[in-house]
Amino acid sequence: MSLVAERRDMVVAHDLAPVKIEPKRKERPPSKLGYRLERLWLTHWFRALVQVWMPLFALLLAIYGGWQSPTVSGWVVAQYQALRTTVAARPELMVEQVEIPVGSADLQRQILGIMALELPVSVLDTDLAALRATVEGLAAVKSASVRFEDGVLEVVIVERVPAMVWRSLNRIYLLDEGGIRVAEVPRRMVRADLPLVVGEGADKAMPSAREIFDIVAPLGRRVLGLVRMGERRWDVVLKGNVVMLPAMGGPDAMRQVMAMQAANNVLDRDVSLIDMRDENRVILRLNEDALIALRGARARLNGDGV
Repeated sequence: MSLVAERRDMVVAHDLAPVKIEPKRKERPPSKLGYRLERLWLTHWFRALVQVWMPLFALLLAIYGGWQSPTVSGWVVAQYQALRTTVAARPELMVEQVEIPVGSADLQRQILGIMALELPVSVLDTDLAALRATVEGLAAVKSASVRFEDGVLEVVIVERVPAMVWRSLNRIYLLDEGGIRVAEVPRRMVRADLPLVVGEGADKAMPSAREIFDIVAPLGRRVLGLVRMGERRWDVVLKGNVVMLPAMGGPDAMRQVMAMQAANNVLDRDVSLIDMRDENRVILRLNEDALIALRGARARLNGDGV
């Protein structure tokens, strides 16, 4: 027998060998609890709870427990203070000078005085928001911004611009266009270029005051100022005349007076007072010389039997 035939017989004999078949094991069905846990694990929120939130909660609990220990909390605070002191002492964080690009010299001195910074000082030890609030607390400052750059603390301000002089209770103030006090001055002539308002509550009626001053602007230097009466209405004081305006519609009443001036020069006549408080009629009061002359004319007329 050849070698090939022998090998073929061996393969056939191997193929004809009996095969042992093991019985198939019967699988046990899953329990209800296991089924429910498997379904629960497939939900997104449960996996997030187990994998993220529960470990995070455990970490926070451990941190809180450690912080309650005086030894641990003291060590953490000491390390933080040491690190902060080291960082604050770096040269690039030191404030070497304060610059105020705009503003009068007097206002700049006031700002430096109220800031009360002892230079050099670390910017980490400087509350920029508190400094800005302090600067904006000055009457002459409308708004301010404070920033630090390259060792310089720059304070940029917007000044309030005086628009009127206000005399009240023997004190004289400068008011901006909104009626905010800008400064106090010793006498009115310090700002003779600004219009004058007098009386309690004048600062709260700036819109109507500005409108009236615009209306009487053609009268020029004849306008002496406005007087607030009872915190309700205005009297316009002119050289030789006083115009009493109503509590409501004061600017419109002053326009009527200016129309009468344009038509009849009423303000150039012997009229000391024009009462516009009654919208149904205009009351004119003659000055003293005109009254004397009028009384004399009446006396002469009565003497002649007229």
